[in-house]
Amino acid sequence: MAKRIESMIHALVTACLMTSVGSPAFSQEQSGSSVDRAYAAPVAAEPALPALPPTPILSQKGYPDCREDFQKIAAPFDKAKETNRCTVLLDRYYSEVLTPFRQKMIDHQNQLSAVYTRQVAGQMKYSAKSRDDFYAVVKQEHAASDPDGAHLADYRMLESRYQQDRSYLQDRFCFNTGCGGYQVPEYVSKDDEAKKDKTDKKDGAVKSAKKSSGSQKCKKAKRRGGVLGGILGGVAGNAAGLGTIGTLISSGVGAVLVGEIACQLTQEEQIEAAEATVAVTEKEEVGATATWKSPTRAGVSGSSTVTAMNTQPNGRKCLNITDVAIIDGKETRVSKQMCRGQDDEGYTILA
Repeated sequence: MAKRIESMIHALVTACLMTSVGSPAFSQEQSGSSVDRAYAAPVAAEPALPALPPTPILSQKGYPDCREDFQKIAAPFDKAKETNRCTVLLDRYYSEVLTPFRQKMIDHQNQLSAVYTRQVAGQMKYSAKSRDDFYAVVKQEHAASDPDGAHLADYRMLESRYQQDRSYLQDRFCFNTGCGGYQVPEYVSKDDEAKKDKTDKKDGAVKSAKKSSGSQKCKKAKRRGGVLGGILGGVAGNAAGLGTIGTLISSGVGAVLVGEIACQLTQEEQIEAAEATVAVTEKEEVGATATWKSPTRAGVSGSSTVTAMNTQPNGRKCLNITDVAIIDGKETRVSKQMCRGQDDEGYTILA
């Protein structure tokens, strides 16, 4: 009896196990469900990375091709006038084309940095690899936009051409006017000797000669576009504190006055006018004004006023100055540009 009861209990336990957890089919179904029902995140497409800002392009068109134009002219002072005209065109190209392009490249680099830091860096919608790859592209483009980078190759070439052409034209100006160590053109020397001979005549004749000479000077100054400055007036740039020789210089001295005004003034008055120019350049501010009066003639006075100022990327500063001369109630107004390099002692006239 005991064995029979024990056998029945064993059969009952076995049956229970088989119906609950012991069934092979049940075990396989349960085992399969544990795998099939594990959580898997849905696959989402990674958004497109932002586009880089377009790279600025510097066109090589428009560079003033006037370097040798003065060769077509015979008279030395007319050659000087032409070299000065070309120099002004070169300076305008530098300030209106080259300088703005350099600023565009700086802005381009700032835009590149902004795109990465604001739209990609730390954005988990992009994978780590995508963020790293985008950073490498931005870094490469940023380096190519540096001053010595590939994107500024044309800029460097044109800036070098500008510097070379400008130095060449300044040298040719001096060659044709007698500055910077060059000999004064022959006919200018003869004119100076003739003027010296006239000063030995009687007082009445001297005054008449000076009046005639002054009239001729002004005619020449207006005809040649006012580039005679120093020759007509004899104002020494170094004595006036202007330092190195500028573009509009003649007869071995720096001209600080353009011909239209210099030709109407005596030597003493020219010195006064030159000192007024020096005074406003020392202030280096728009609106700076200095006035002067003739030490010998009543009714003769004038002024110099800074009307504009700018600093170029290479550190060169330029001032636009308006000179005014009033002689016996008649006003003459002339504008000129004076610049000073980083290592220069003072400002010199360009135009």
